[in-house]
Amino acid sequence: MTWSTRLLPGIAPDGGPVISVLAKRTYLLRHGEIAVPDPGPQLPWVEADEYLGTGNPALEAVRVQSDLTAWKPGTDVAVIGKAHAPRGKQARFFDAGIQIGAFRKMVRVFGDRKIRPATLGFDFAEPEPFDSMPLHYGLAYGGRHKIGELETTYPRNPVGRGFAVRADIEDLAGLQLPNLENPAQLLTPQNLVLKSLDRWTEAPRPWALGYTGRNFHPRVTFAGMPPDLAVESEVGRLRSASESDGSGDQPPVPVLNPDYHRGASEGLSLPFLRGDEPVALGYMDPDRPQFEFRLPGAPNGVFLDVGNGPEWMEPVLQDVVVFKGADRLAMIWRGSCRYDGPESMAAWTRVETGVGS
Repeated sequence: MTWSTRLLPGIAPDGGPVISVLAKRTYLLRHGEIAVPDPGPQLPWVEADEYLGTGNPALEAVRVQSDLTAWKPGTDVAVIGKAHAPRGKQARFFDAGIQIGAFRKMVRVFGDRKIRPATLGFDFAEPEPFDSMPLHYGLAYGGRHKIGELETTYPRNPVGRGFAVRADIEDLAGLQLPNLENPAQLLTPQNLVLKSLDRWTEAPRPWALGYTGRNFHPRVTFAGMPPDLAVESEVGRLRSASESDGSGDQPPVPVLNPDYHRGASEGLSLPFLRGDEPVALGYMDPDRPQFEFRLPGAPNGVFLDVGNGPEWMEPVLQDVVVFKGADRLAMIWRGSCRYDGPESMAAWTRVETGVGS
């Protein structure tokens, strides 16, 4: 039941170096109760993003995202699991979702659907009955569509299904429609075909409860793209330096936008949670239409000792990952402090990290 910790250097939003202690713990979920520490083996640190299927990030959805992020500006919430019809029954569609504290996200879950010819164009066949459906982005709106020899990709979700640019019925006959959609922005025969790739921003937004990929728009645009504050800070610093030595203005040094590390789906990339919020999962348990539990609360600080005694840091909650199929929960807290950069580590006489009891 002990905490697992990792030490990571990173960059704060203003471009300054920080050192962060990450603390991870695994919990068991029981309906109607506060999550309790798992007495068995803990979930290991996720060293790098893991993908479904063969692991090709260009074609397959993220299963779990890397835990090793030194700085996030909020709490990411993800559900790794399936939507379930009541045990022994099947459904053609229903709404599943999560409420955590004051935040709520619902997903319309459909059985497999086909496109069929109609008197005027085409329509969607009735969804096939199903008993469970995964909630990852591979089943959300998006994907690729081939026009002749050219394959186009939906920027918001390259690994999904349902993306169509042309209206030829032969091109659409084999198109897989999404199983997961935003109940407030459903795909219809009228909005399915974009007609022009330039209109991709008008297409439905992909909707799921798992992780986005690092190649999803707008997340991909944050890689190496500094926030305005960081740009202004760095430009000011460089200008001051150039005025003092006469070397002239220099271009700003890019600072990675911390939002790039936020892989939670839209609606679940949240402000920092306290860590003791109530959680309700709708239609993710075959025996309970609503599965409820409460997060266990924050640890009493995390510390780093580099030879001068422990420096205690206030923990903030970076990740809440619900593994509903296993009724387990992973939470990752972060404590961060300023330091003088990687070169200063040579003067450290010890490295010890820990979590308050």
